[in-house]
Amino acid sequence: MHVEETVTPADPVLGHEDRELHRLMLLAQVYAPLTEGVLRGAGLKPGMRVLDVGCGVGDVSFLAAELVGPTGQVVGVDREARFLTWAQRRAEAQGLAHVRFRQSSLESLPVEGPFDAIVCRLVLMFQPDPISFVRRMAEHLRPGGVMALHELELAAMGLAHPKLPLFSRIWGWMLPTCERLGIKVHMGMELVSTLRRAGLVVDDGVIGGRLGVTADAEPTQALVETVRTLLPHMERLGVALAMEVDIDTLAARLTAELRAHGGVLVPSLMVGAWGHRPGPV
Repeated sequence: MHVEETVTPADPVLGHEDRELHRLMLLAQVYAPLTEGVLRGAGLKPGMRVLDVGCGVGDVSFLAAELVGPTGQVVGVDREARFLTWAQRRAEAQGLAHVRFRQSSLESLPVEGPFDAIVCRLVLMFQPDPISFVRRMAEHLRPGGVMALHELELAAMGLAHPKLPLFSRIWGWMLPTCERLGIKVHMGMELVSTLRRAGLVVDDGVIGGRLGVTADAEPTQALVETVRTLLPHMERLGVALAMEVDIDTLAARLTAELRAHGGVLVPSLMVGAWGHRPGPV
């Protein structure tokens, strides 16, 4: 999840650059099997031309590239130049000649001919008007083409069994912080209505999460790193003090709680939905 002062994908609140890039790729590893399921459900297949909006460091673009194969093409678009630099290096290292990246806002992105599919992950939750944003994306989609969206349902506050007090406290800090930052905490469950109101025909959708069983598990690490990124906002907004969060011991305390209760947790839930642009194919 990108956390942004101005609540736009262009200007994320970052700590040390390497740590932030690491956090984004850690989150991508957690979300990868979920997002791949969404892209497969949406029907991405070899030969398709795909636009990835808000591509960040390229992880969704790479998932799409695997599905469309070398006969297809993936174009990743983001406004953050340094993310794109890293994305391009990763594409070159993997030998993905059919993936390219360009720096642009959605508004200034030229129409290069319609795409067969558009994918977008963890972008709508930061948009002032998600419906208008989806309409603008659809302008780059051919009639009959598919749009696949994947967003967090923050209001669900994850899952834990049995009840884990520290996990509940973490979400008690994160949810109000996100709400006060203007992040749309119900975006996951609003994807279907957003697609429909933007003029697309909804085809299907899924909801899921990754299971975290220890602090070493990627989902649990990702939760702690998200708290770390949100911490300055928690303090500024009066939600929590750094001393009560105690970020440097949070992972150890969380794993101790998991062991003591014999518990498991799903740090967050994600919703994927996809639909197609009506019109003659």
